[in-house]
Amino acid sequence: MDPYYSDDAVTIYHGDCLDILPALPIADLVVTDPPYIIGAMSAGQMDAKANGRWPDMMNSALWFGAWIGRLKIRHEGALWQFCNWRTLPVLMRAACDQNLPVASMLVWDKETIGPGGPNALRPAYELVALLPRPGFNIPNRSVSDVWRCKSGGKPHDHPAEKPEPLVSRIIQVSEIPQRGVVLDPFMGSGTTLAAAKRLGHRSIGIDAEERWCEVAAQRIAQGVLAL
Repeated sequence: MDPYYSDDAVTIYHGDCLDILPALPIADLVVTDPPYIIGAMSAGQMDAKANGRWPDMMNSALWFGAWIGRLKIRHEGALWQFCNWRTLPVLMRAACDQNLPVASMLVWDKETIGPGGPNALRPAYELVALLPRPGFNIPNRSVSDVWRCKSGGKPHDHPAEKPEPLVSRIIQVSEIPQRGVVLDPFMGSGTTLAAAKRLGHRSIGIDAEERWCEVAAQRIAQGVLAL
């Protein structure tokens, strides 16, 4: 299996993570942002014409469970997964099925307000689920479950790009060994890879779309500049 890009700290693969994950080494930490709704477009639409409704969402849980089940995380490691309220039932079902339960839910206060329909509140937050392996611990016991980090927009044009300072803090709070391996099976523009490299860790990224592999590769190849 040849990487799309590789240097002494970062390896990028282009392809389906379901195919690639089994061949990867054990990761110290997984930080990822999968698509929030996969085959669950009926989420939040409870009318009679909704396509599948609750069964539709549970079908999506099968896909979430498939890639979660292929992760190889060391005993002291954890999975941090970005999600939102629509994805939460899907994630909870998948996590239970894979015996990797959600231990905590981080609320990311984006310090900005997003669009919303006339019958709903406008969103100002997203969620990050923490799914720890049995030996995982957060040494700093003062860390709360609400973090404020201003949304950084889309500097690399990815529609779901997350701010690098937020991802960096997740990695730092987890306190993995120096030069530990941080994995992102849905790397997008490579934010997790850039954050891990800046902190002195190795990282592996996967994306099914070649254009994002190219964006991430160029981002890493140009060097990680100071924030």
